[in-house]
Amino acid sequence: MNRSIVIALLLLLGFEQQGAAQIQQKINWETFMSRNDLVFNSLSDKWEEGAFLGNGLLGIMVYREDANTLRFDLGRTDVVDHVEGINPSIGRARLPIGSFLMEIKGKIKTIKLRLDLLKAELAGTLETDKGTIRLSALVAATKDLIILNTTKANNEKLVNWHWKPALALSPYLSLGRDSASKYPANPVQKLLKEGSVSYSHQPLRVGGGYTTSWKEIESGNSNTLLITIANAYPKDDSKETAVTLMTTVTAPSVKEITAAHRAHWLEFYQKSFISVPDSRLESFWWIQQYKMASATRVGAYPIDLMGPWYKTTPWPKYWWNLNIQLTYYPFFSSNHVELVGPLVKMIDDNIVNLSKNAPQPYQHNSAALGRSGPYAMTSGIKVLKGNESTSASAASMELGNLTWLLHVYYQAYENTMDKRIIKNLYPVLNRAVNYYLNIINKESDGKYHLPYTYSPEYPKGITRDANYDLSVFKWGLNTLLHINKTLALNDPLEARWKEVLAALTPYPQDKLGYRIGRDADFSISHRHYSHLLQIYPIYEVNWDQQENRDLIQRSLSQWENNNSAWRGYSYTGSGSIYAMMGNGNKTHQLLNEMMKGKYSIKPNTMYLEAGPVIETPLSAVTTMNEMLLQSWNGIIRVFPAVPDAWQEASFNDLRAKGAFLISASRKNGVTQFIKVKSLAGSPCLIKTGWKGDIKAAGKPEFSISQQKDGVVRLDLKAGEEVVLYNGQKTPDFILEPVKSDGQNYWGLK
Repeated sequence: MNRSIVIALLLLLGFEQQGAAQIQQKINWETFMSRNDLVFNSLSDKWEEGAFLGNGLLGIMVYREDANTLRFDLGRTDVVDHVEGINPSIGRARLPIGSFLMEIKGKIKTIKLRLDLLKAELAGTLETDKGTIRLSALVAATKDLIILNTTKANNEKLVNWHWKPALALSPYLSLGRDSASKYPANPVQKLLKEGSVSYSHQPLRVGGGYTTSWKEIESGNSNTLLITIANAYPKDDSKETAVTLMTTVTAPSVKEITAAHRAHWLEFYQKSFISVPDSRLESFWWIQQYKMASATRVGAYPIDLMGPWYKTTPWPKYWWNLNIQLTYYPFFSSNHVELVGPLVKMIDDNIVNLSKNAPQPYQHNSAALGRSGPYAMTSGIKVLKGNESTSASAASMELGNLTWLLHVYYQAYENTMDKRIIKNLYPVLNRAVNYYLNIINKESDGKYHLPYTYSPEYPKGITRDANYDLSVFKWGLNTLLHINKTLALNDPLEARWKEVLAALTPYPQDKLGYRIGRDADFSISHRHYSHLLQIYPIYEVNWDQQENRDLIQRSLSQWENNNSAWRGYSYTGSGSIYAMMGNGNKTHQLLNEMMKGKYSIKPNTMYLEAGPVIETPLSAVTTMNEMLLQSWNGIIRVFPAVPDAWQEASFNDLRAKGAFLISASRKNGVTQFIKVKSLAGSPCLIKTGWKGDIKAAGKPEFSISQQKDGVVRLDLKAGEEVVLYNGQKTPDFILEPVKSDGQNYWGLK
């Protein structure tokens, strides 16, 4: 047997690994992951209660069309229109593709399906009055192929597949947000067949198009429906691509594709691990890991608001003022940095467009990004120096969006320490900061001030000196100084950056805490924490600073006490601030409150307002990770915000800034051990929570340097790792799941 297959099987069955630092992983992946599966003992006619599968580009959502028909909605992230010069919600919108309907002879009596996370496969049975149908479905991880398999019952074929194409019309128009009659329509899909391969070709009016292709393979009592979707622009060769792929797939190759698919997912999951005694939250975390890798992959598009699971929505494009930022933060601490690649590439590819988004007087040295827009990042800003009033829309005054997005980009560097990342980041960050430098004005108080901008989502958020802008502006200046020094660039603007930082106006505040800005207090309920970015996620104002604790607490209380407008991410954002404060009980409470109410997490862990908004459940992963591990202000913090109810918890290879992989185990309310692996040889300061002497295993002649406030310094070179422990007795260096209550909380019961 192939050696790699042997290793994979040993891992799957729970083989005890013992590394250089004596950590034993007792994880039976098959058993452990099964307790986190989504279980469907029913299916409704709601998208948000369906089973979802994806490979980072293609996606399907499975739910009911009617009493005896299952619906398999198809999606592909890059299927968009390409009409310029009109509202991008119409001209550059995501487009629907269509659905396959699983029409069943007879009457469905019961449904028992399970979304097996480890295999990334939906499987189970449908009991009908004519017999039992076995169903399995997957979207192959290593090939753009959807595989739907059913069996006959009593030698009778009980399933008929029917293709239902969708009109290539922006959902913005189909929802009546504008009149479709004002715009030329795309052609209708053409249904054709070549040999055993059927295909539905959708040309687009301005060029390009997409094609859905399929065929059925019969083998004994088994029927396999194979589907692919190809997309092309500006030349439309999608038909040739789709039909060629479908022609080459055979019954034996389906088995090989399925095996590769399962190996891919096993490898993905083993890059990190958590287990906590809240079974519902633990399962939620693992389902989001599955969702992240189902929604994007290296070489694909970044995740928009719905991912590859198309649903009619008024928001069929990218949103830049919070959504995409929150979507991508959890990839870092979950140790899936490679999946941020599509976002970084999108920014790198569109610096010219980002520059054109700035007003003409500033385009020579600036860049900006408005509230929302297409992949090409065309979304203009209209903030000018010295404007005492403005007739511009609030959306065109959100100046901080690009710089906040670049904060996400910078995390790719901080979590890998790969200098190539900041070398590419530097030009666009320089332009984003230059916009601010172009519009600031030194007033009579000797301080630099910002003109009117808009603090996202606040009802009266047009204000001078918006905290939203001040926080990202200061972060940008400090980051440019750091990159300039790290890369020895000797940028002539360095003196200007330092001068502005020294004289920049303080964050506006009052007795209630941080204001929205100079002209806007915080007195209206506000779901967005745009006025608090300096606290989180930037951590410029943080809990280590004793002098700022009262200000942080007052600001958080004022936001929380005015929560009528809160939505899902309000709970995760406030939960993350409480986690920074070390208040795990409150963080845990807020995460559980997020699961309830009108705007709650749905049975399949999706989240809806007027349409899908994927960032909210994904942002909860960030908050959960921050309960277990934080890294800010140059210090790694282990179990910094664990609630009292979590007497046991464990995690493996969560990623910390400085490019460290951290593993730890907690039992009976006490941290048993901490493993630290350095990937880049960065300075390592770590707060263990232990008192007394700290001991080390795994690195000969290893010394630990005690710092102040319970922080220790570790001397690790790239590739080295060490296990820390505390107390008189050497603990068992075993990392294993905590006990579960045995319930599968997600799916539809």
